[in-house]
Amino acid sequence: MEGFSSMGTNDMAGGKASRGGGSWTQIEEDLLIQCLKYIMKMGWKAENGFKCGFQRELEKGMHKLLVGTDIAANPHINSKIHVWKKEYVTLYDMLSKSGIGWNDTTNTLDVQYEGVWNDIKRAYPKVSAIRYNVWPYYGAW
Repeated sequence: MEGFSSMGTNDMAGGKASRGGGSWTQIEEDLLIQCLKYIMKMGWKAENGFKCGFQRELEKGMHKLLVGTDIAANPHINSKIHVWKKEYVTLYDMLSKSGIGWNDTTNTLDVQYEGVWNDIKRAYPKVSAIRYNVWPYYGAW
């Protein structure tokens, strides 16, 4: 996987990049998006997703780009992609509703009519928290 080395490295100020409590840093998420885009260019994209073994390739790329990281294909990358898929589906569903738009400047949902949002909250109680969330990767997904 020689191509990952051409993307540049980030050694987190010389220290070990550790999973800690399981939260992903902005740098880690940015690099994972870069790795996903790279493996797509390298032919790992299949008709309905990615080819078998793509998460291991992502792990290799993350280890080259983020020196000292302990990010593993399973559970870390698998879990992050699972979360991103759920978020994407939720955002996609919300954006299909009349009166809900997307703000490219703030990367947030743009609720044009308060009544529409109230109807959505009644129908989908779990989505009330996403109204003000920032979704920096939505365009990259």
